[in-house]
Amino acid sequence: MNIVVQGTKEFSDYNIFMRAMGVALSEIKDEEFNVYSVGPAQINSFTAEFCNMSENGLRKRGIKTKFYRVPQSFVEERMDTVDYVVFLSTPNQKPSKLVSSAELSGIEVGLFRY
Repeated sequence: MNIVVQGTKEFSDYNIFMRAMGVALSEIKDEEFNVYSVGPAQINSFTAEFCNMSENGLRKRGIKTKFYRVPQSFVEERMDTVDYVVFLSTPNQKPSKLVSSAELSGIEVGLFRY
């Protein structure tokens, strides 16, 4: 399963982030869990920490975890391989261009706001 995590600079609620990742984990149907973090820096840090902390537990369930920090253009070029997109923001912010592109491609999108 390939998921993309993106957020806004204003997003900082780790509990909401963890809820979003829990939803993403519930979607796993493969033996691989590839997480592509688009940023910004706070989101990349949250995502790296989550992947490091959950790696052993997932490995025991037979799931390999990999984490990648990538630019948005990387994801846009490979949108056909993405299974799920997580977007994190505050309530008054609009979703990114990547979210719109994912929705047009028929990819499931999780919008998490606080």
